[in-house]
Amino acid sequence: MASQKRLMRVLAFVSRPAVAIGGALIISIASVAFVWFLTGNSSVGIYSAVAFGPITEEVDVSGTVKASQNTSLSFQTVGQVASIHANVGDHVTAGSTLITLANETQSAAVALAKANLATQKARLDALTSGTRPEQISIDETSVSQAKSALENAIQHAYINADDAIHAKSDSSFSNPRVDSVRLIPLVSDTVLVSKVEKERIDIRPVLKNMHSLIASSTDIGQRADSMQSDLKAVAVFLNDLSEALFKALPNGVTPAKTIASYQTLVDTARSEVSGALMTLTTAQTAYRSASGLLALARSGATQNDIDAQRASVQAGVARLASAKANLSRTYLVAPISGTVSQQNAHLGETVSPGVPLVSIVADGKYQVDARVSEIDITKIHLGDPVEVTLASYPNKTFNATVTTVPPSATKSNGGDSYKIVVTFNDTDARIKPGLSANLRIITAGKKNVLLVPTSSIIANGARYFVYVKSNGATVKKQIKIGIQSVSGMTEITSGLNAGDVVLSFGTRATNS
Repeated sequence: MASQKRLMRVLAFVSRPAVAIGGALIISIASVAFVWFLTGNSSVGIYSAVAFGPITEEVDVSGTVKASQNTSLSFQTVGQVASIHANVGDHVTAGSTLITLANETQSAAVALAKANLATQKARLDALTSGTRPEQISIDETSVSQAKSALENAIQHAYINADDAIHAKSDSSFSNPRVDSVRLIPLVSDTVLVSKVEKERIDIRPVLKNMHSLIASSTDIGQRADSMQSDLKAVAVFLNDLSEALFKALPNGVTPAKTIASYQTLVDTARSEVSGALMTLTTAQTAYRSASGLLALARSGATQNDIDAQRASVQAGVARLASAKANLSRTYLVAPISGTVSQQNAHLGETVSPGVPLVSIVADGKYQVDARVSEIDITKIHLGDPVEVTLASYPNKTFNATVTTVPPSATKSNGGDSYKIVVTFNDTDARIKPGLSANLRIITAGKKNVLLVPTSSIIANGARYFVYVKSNGATVKKQIKIGIQSVSGMTEITSGLNAGDVVLSFGTRATNS
């Protein structure tokens, strides 16, 4: 009868709304109850002694190794690939050239801008020091050279415009040289199509006028102005044609590959005309500057003339900087040192702005991005040490540090989680992007604290209890806990003393 009463008391205890922290509490208590019922001896059970010892709190997660920095590079301008200086697997240093576009036009613009600046500076010197006969002779030579360069620019403008229209853009039309011209690809924007077809008709007299300007006896400055106006008309037509081709719909007559070839030709034509316009404009400026310098040398200068010329020098400096910037855009330069992981350019192809061509994995340390639950994120702090094992090297531990802890959660696999970043402390050739990594994040550690098995602790709301063996009986006692380890131990901050014996519902301790 006494045994039955003891069993009823245990079963009543089991039925309470309490939760064991370490595991299946109800099953464990039922096991203890069964022992008590069979033996009739309340001193028989699963007991563990409270003792001092070290404890480490950790969070275990996994992730994938990635480079701390991976840069994708593209050009800012359209152009034709002239040379490739780095391929996949090559190591490059910051500042080294990876790809070069054809840049004869941009190089010429820089040379002309330098010449113009030199002319402006010489003109300023002449104004401030007075003009000598020798200087007038030099200025006359400068005018002659600038005029020759402008003549070449006018011829170059017509040649490029003629090639852009007849050799490149006309492939997109049927009957391009007569009034019945029609755009070949199917474009749903009929208003734009009509506009482009009319512009192609209007370009014929424009090209004719451009050709006549080459051999005309009209003042070269007027011819240059007229040529510039005609070039702009050609540029407008090519821009509208490019827009129409972008909207073209592939079909049996003009498949996508054919449309793409039209687009490439028109992009190249636009680049040619843009370069010719830049060269012509620069040559015009240089000629006007040289002519003005000669006129000023012959007539003398006032203070206002000198001040104005100083401003012209500053403008020349700005034009040179702009020309150099345009030239620099024809070079794809590595912003960081690292290894080329991707290279998509091919010699001779026309590339478009903003299209990624080269990717570089930066030298230096690697990192692991890992997802952490809402429960575990509260334990993790910046600077926490991390032990990393890689799938390829399971017996090697790499040291790392938590370098990023996000302030807010993000959605992942349908739930909220936090993406932390762990950075390796040292460089190691065995660490490579893409490797699977297991992380042991050490979030807290203490030495010589009171410890009990986590399975001996019962949680009831925000309070925690253990059952302590005392004078042959088992007494329920409230406690306060600290950190917990994944190995199944919990720190006791109050409520127990070393040597106390607690009832454990997990591992079996020696009966005492």
